[in-house]
Amino acid sequence: MIFKGSLVPNITFFTREGDIDFGKTKWHMDWMLGLGADGLFLTGSYGLGPLMTNSERVEIFKAAKEVTGKHTNKSLIAHVGCIDTRGAVELAKAAEKIGVDAVGAVPPFYYKHTDEAVLAYYKAIIEAVKLPVYAYNNPTTSRYTISFKMVNRLQAVGLAGLKDSPMQVGFLSEVAYDAKVNKKNFQIIGGTSTGWLPYYFMGMKAMIAGTNNWAPELVTELVRATFAEDWPRAEQLYLEMADINHKMHFTDSTIASHMALYARGFDAGFPRAPMQLPPFSDPKYGEIRGWLKTTFDRLGLPYTEGDYTLIK
Repeated sequence: MIFKGSLVPNITFFTREGDIDFGKTKWHMDWMLGLGADGLFLTGSYGLGPLMTNSERVEIFKAAKEVTGKHTNKSLIAHVGCIDTRGAVELAKAAEKIGVDAVGAVPPFYYKHTDEAVLAYYKAIIEAVKLPVYAYNNPTTSRYTISFKMVNRLQAVGLAGLKDSPMQVGFLSEVAYDAKVNKKNFQIIGGTSTGWLPYYFMGMKAMIAGTNNWAPELVTELVRATFAEDWPRAEQLYLEMADINHKMHFTDSTIASHMALYARGFDAGFPRAPMQLPPFSDPKYGEIRGWLKTTFDRLGLPYTEGDYTLIK
């Protein structure tokens, strides 16, 4: 399966006590898909998968399948990466049974592993399911950087594609042109909106954009303009999105996503401890609201807010 457009590494909503808030989580999925997001990337970094049990992650996969059933042409990629191979394989099997379109996995994290150990980890996942399996290159969280040589080795055992977060041009261009020249059925998905336009011309047709968590309208319009080859509009959108993303990098992206939703007037619940939101009296919420309204106004995009009265 070839993914196109923008998927979202959707956040998982929790209660103040730390339980999954399925009502808010499913509302958020539905809201983003309704505003044009092309699919969901479940229980990754934004979704706090590493802070959840495997059974909790499976419940999120089920919830996402339920929500996407209300929409047409929406994709589901379940992130099944775990600290251990057995856990990742079990999650992949559960995700396949639920009916997702593909699974992705960050390399086994925390401990420092050899290339042989990482290769065996992915091979076990690939052999456990009939779904396309994507490697998720995120060295910041996994302590392992997937190299071009490792990509070739993973392709040899059946890897379908790569979700890449660092977006380093030397590495990605080598992977992209190797697949093109040697006619490999292999897809690169941008792990962020950064680089979307230049990498599009290299053949990348999908991204997993965290901005969708709190401004799906912006990402949807960027994808629309890009696929329509409306370059002046696409370039304007790309610059505006880059600008607001730079501003939002004042804290962890999951926390920033909750804050931006509160700034838009939505009851965005809580992340799971040890993550904490700033107190609701923090002026940053109002500042974010100003950034959003200004950006949408400059782009001529409709801006809507909920009726939650955190921001006066």
